[in-house]
Parts: sequence; C-alpha cells; structure tokens
Amino acid sequence: MYENVRELVFFLRVSEEASFSAAARSLDLDPSTISKVVQRLENRLNVRLFHRTSRVLRLTQEGEQLLQAAQKVIQALEEAEEALSPALAGPSGVLRVGSTPAFARHCLAPLMPSFIARYPALKVEFVLGGAAPDIVEQQIDIAFQSGSIPDSTLVARRIGSARWRICASPGYLSQQGTPQAPEDLERHRCLNFLPGSYRSQWKFQGDAAAPQRGPAGAAVAANNGDMLCALAVAGMGLARLADYHIADALAAGRLVTVLDEFQANSEPIYAVYPSRRHLGARVRAFLEHVEAPLAA
Repeated sequence: MYENVRELVFFLRVSEEASFSAAARSLDLDPSTISKVVQRLENRLNVRLFHRTSRVLRLTQEGEQLLQAAQKVIQALEEAEEALSPALAGPSGVLRVGSTPAFARHCLAPLMPSFIARYPALKVEFVLGGAAPDIVEQQIDIAFQSGSIPDSTLVARRIGSARWRICASPGYLSQQGTPQAPEDLERHRCLNFLPGSYRSQWKFQGDAAAPQRGPAGAAVAANNGDMLCALAVAGMGLARLADYHIADALAAGRLVTVLDEFQANSEPIYAVYPSRRHLGARVRAFLEHVEAPLAA
C-alpha cells in the first residue's frame, strides 16, 4: 500500500511540474528514480500515463483520469493525517491561494509574515491572475473574489467589502476641472479596465432607481488596477479603483477622489473554496488568520 501511495505522489508531482527533471528536483531525488517509479505505475495499471517527446510532456486521457483520482486520494490522506494528529505543531504542506495581483499585494501580503510565523510548517503558493480563477484546474485551495460569484458549485464566504471610487491627480484636476456629475466624464480622459471586464463599466447611484453607467471608452486601458493607479498618479486622467488600490496615494495627496456622492454601494469580497464539508486544516487556518483584518 505504501508503494502505491508513493507512486501516486511521484505521478502527481510530475503532472504538476510537467517535467521529470523538475519533479525530481522538487523531491530532492534522482530523475531516474522518478522515471522508474512512474514506469512501474504504468506497468501495474497497463496504461500509458504521459505522452513523451523531446520538448513536451503531457498527460494522456488515462493520465488525466488518474490525476483526478490521485488528487482526491492524497487530499483524503492529508486530511486524515491532520485530523488524527493533534500533537502536530499546526497544519503543514502547501496552501495554494488565488487572487488578483492588486488584492494580494495590498491586502494579503501584509498578513503573511504573521501567518508564516504562526504556521512555519506551511508553504504558501500564490496564484495571481484574473478576477475569477479556475479553482479546480489550477488546484487552488482558496481564492479571493469580489462582486458576484458565478459558479454555484463553489462555497463563497463573505469576509469583507471594497469601496470603488473615482480618482485623479490634483494636477490633472487643476488643468481639466473637477467633474460634478457622472455625465461630465464624457469630457474627461478616463483610465479603465480592458473592455469585456465587468470593471470596465462604471456604476453610479444617483436619484434614479437604476445605477448610471460610466464612459464606454477610455484613453488608456489595462487589466491591472495598480497600473491604472500609477497612470492616474501620473496625471493621465480619471480612474475608478478600489480603496486598496489607492489608499497610499490618497494618504500622500497624490490622488483625490471625485463624485463620491454618486458612488454605488461597496462590493462584497468573498473567500471561495471547493468544499465546505472537506475544509482542510490549511484553508481553515488561513481563513481564521485573514478574516478579521480583511473585515476591518
């Protein structure tokens, strides 16, 4: 039984690294050892698990099926070990966290020194990308998202909120004037998220029942809030960004907000994970550590 588990562990690592050499380095073993164990697994199952060429290593259809099953087996073993080992100093292993780059930088990174100091046996891997990462495909244990959560199969736990505000540099406003109403934005340079992102539509709450939407175009567009913040600080125009994007620039006087009275309500921030029933010790520890600071 031990050898079977060992084979699965080696197989998973090769799948994650897409390389026998990289898997061997991560496990501090000789590549030939990894190759022999995986070959033994293939012989025992009488299937080919990888397509191997000089340039590419990828899973076969049978390999994909085994990958899903192996992930469940290893996760179950890790959860059983955590549940049956109360004497351990704390959770261990790898925790994969999904987030946008800006939220990770401004909100999660400041909490990491105390988290790692509290759980030194844990290794944290940040998977930074779009607003809605593929948790299953990217093997993410917990992700942080704002706005609506489209995938109903995921567990979404509200842990805070973010206020989105329109801002510009004092220099830009002194030259171009300060907008007094949303319709004034048509006469200003606007810095926006790329078309297609729900962030690219600026929402306002006025006297009308329905929110008003902001400018359709933009002088400059980007897929990163920190980039838009830097452009706004440089005097390029008006940007609509979350508080955590602009807090430092506001405090330093490099940005000021406008149209605050028209802004829509704050957006909820959720911690998203695959299963409420099988919430592992690593995810639970991370949630408990970040929840109170993020809610403040």
